Amino acid sequence: MLNADFYNFTQQVQGALYSALFAGQNKLREPLPPLPPMFQIRAGYAESPGWFMVQALEFDPEPLTVANLRVRDIYASERIVAALLELLAGEQWLRRQGEAYHLTDAGRDTLNQVRSRILKLLEVMETPLPAKQLNRLESLLSRVIDSSLGAGDPPGNWCLAHSRNRAPDNDAPPLLKLNQYFSDLNAFRDDAHMAAWKACDVGGYAWEAFTLICDGQAGTADDVYDKLPFRGYSVAEYEKALQTMLERGWLDHPSVQAGQYRITEAGQAIRNNVETLTDEYFYKPWSSLSPNDLEETQQLLNLLHDRSQSMAN
Repeated sequence: MLNADFYNFTQQVQGALYSALFAGQNKLREPLPPLPPMFQIRAGYAESPGWFMVQALEFDPEPLTVANLRVRDIYASERIVAALLELLAGEQWLRRQGEAYHLTDAGRDTLNQVRSRILKLLEVMETPLPAKQLNRLESLLSRVIDSSLGAGDPPGNWCLAHSRNRAPDNDAPPLLKLNQYFSDLNAFRDDAHMAAWKACDVGGYAWEAFTLICDGQAGTADDVYDKLPFRGYSVAEYEKALQTMLERGWLDHPSVQAGQYRITEAGQAIRNNVETLTDEYFYKPWSSLSPNDLEETQQLLNLLHDRSQSMAN
């Protein structure tokens, strides 16, 4: 049960919950005000104004910098991160002071508008599960998050601790707290995965390129670039990364065709070890739940997912 598929399922539950939430818009007396156009740029990607504004909230009152953003968004180039910060400063949502970007009152107002949309939808949303089940699931996941916050190093809890900075109040609706827990799990998964692959002594963009080759989603540096244009790296930079993997014996050339790469047995062993370590780091805090608790958590997540999907359709 406690494997990559289960983690992925927790994120699918969050997606289904969002779909169910926004499916209730027709119950509102007045339509939701539109999001600022800036939030539509690269929506759903880490390299986007919307995600950077979420990070600003997680860091507030500390400022954003290229360096601290790239602790988690480690797959992005410094230049794309800097460009997005300047874009947000141009909207006056952030104010640049030297190398630091501070959240402004206008930026907080914008984030409050986004939050108010969610609260309005929650007011008219049909509860996907009985209150007793929602409260029980919230209690179970709360124990996991608390245990994860106490995780040692590796993996550490840098991403998770920042994610918790935007946690709702204790008296918030269970659905709001559950939604945050799903985001927290995503953050801690980042902590676990980065701790696992960083031990291989490679950069973030190089590991991502290697992963695409491993998964058969790319065979050349051009293929990698086509998959990841939003990261801000060039074909030449990806080619250099793949050459490094070639020199280490993690990749080889399947034919005389220039630029083609494939995974080797040694490379596959490295990849498998990283995925195993990721699961070990991520799921260690779940030992705070008994086997019966784990089974109940999975059952409640299944119910929440299925009911939310039904409400969204």
